[in-house]
Amino acid sequence: MSDCLVVGGGIIGLSVAYELSRRGLAVTLIEQGDWGGQASSAAAGMLAPLKEFASPGPMLDLGMESLHLYPEWAQELEERASGDVQLSLEGLVTVALNGQEREQLQAKHHWQKEAGHDVHLLESNELRDIEPLLSEQVVAGIYSPGEGHINNRLLLRSLVTACRVQGVTLLSGCVVSGIAVKAGRVVGVETTSGPIRADQTVIASGAWAGIMMQMLDVAIPVRPVRGQIAAVSSVGIPLRTVIFGTSGYITPKKDGKIVIGATEDESGFQREVTMAGLASILNGVMPYVPALHAATFLEAWGGLRPATADGKPLLGPVPGWEGLSLAGGHFRNGILLSPITAKRIADYIESGRTDKIEPFLPSRFLS
Repeated sequence: MSDCLVVGGGIIGLSVAYELSRRGLAVTLIEQGDWGGQASSAAAGMLAPLKEFASPGPMLDLGMESLHLYPEWAQELEERASGDVQLSLEGLVTVALNGQEREQLQAKHHWQKEAGHDVHLLESNELRDIEPLLSEQVVAGIYSPGEGHINNRLLLRSLVTACRVQGVTLLSGCVVSGIAVKAGRVVGVETTSGPIRADQTVIASGAWAGIMMQMLDVAIPVRPVRGQIAAVSSVGIPLRTVIFGTSGYITPKKDGKIVIGATEDESGFQREVTMAGLASILNGVMPYVPALHAATFLEAWGGLRPATADGKPLLGPVPGWEGLSLAGGHFRNGILLSPITAKRIADYIESGRTDKIEPFLPSRFLS
């Protein structure tokens, strides 16, 4: 019997299992498919809370705290797993192609600057000093030097290895068929690999969290949103920095790829790449870097992002069910929020306190 059982082997489940094991707990992590096979793999690895969140508040605060954890966290994972995760916090630009978009960026820059964040509103010529391949259509942009990205596939691989090194019991291809309850307390799960018992169970199953909670007749508003993404070769296209726009993003990676994306489409649990999705991605990024017209296409893929009704993740205990917690609903911010989610969930498991996760408690949807 483990101290903790984590259900779901994406970026959040792996991070939570790793953090709990670092704190001396016996942890079992189970996954129905491949490690990181859903939303975690359908990502560009963006670490950009100032770009991602449109206003001050708990989401931006959580994102900034997680961003600040990344350098030490990535270094530790690289040491444990003996592999590079290609962390890059060398800045990114968010650009405007017309007057309306420029006004929106000016308003965003104003409140971010007032809040003390390191952001710079630049004219088109100044932006091209940072990224010479930017289109002449770009009229202005925000440069945020402290943000960046990570190679999400290498991060997932390192987390799996680090969990093994830490002694986490890893079970893939393990499908949950029921949640085990004894005297009103969750004591583990029933699976295709047999019963698994634990003092604490954390559901981190992404878009499938809602289905799992239905096993207890608990309704939580989590739904899958398909994200389609693509990659092209960087040969002959020496991009320097990440570029965001209203219709897409462009991320030069250290492995010779440029990741471009992404769609957000309601497709149920279908994760296949569609021609419409691929066309949307390609047409969305071309206005920002015309040189991409000549790029060699490499691959495209899709995954299911877990979206909640209010856009905030679900972190902490499930009301009425002792021994059961949720860690999910991160939508397209799972990579960014993985270190802080792991820390906050581990803090709760150890202390039972919920003050640091108050805005994200599942109880906001459940009585």
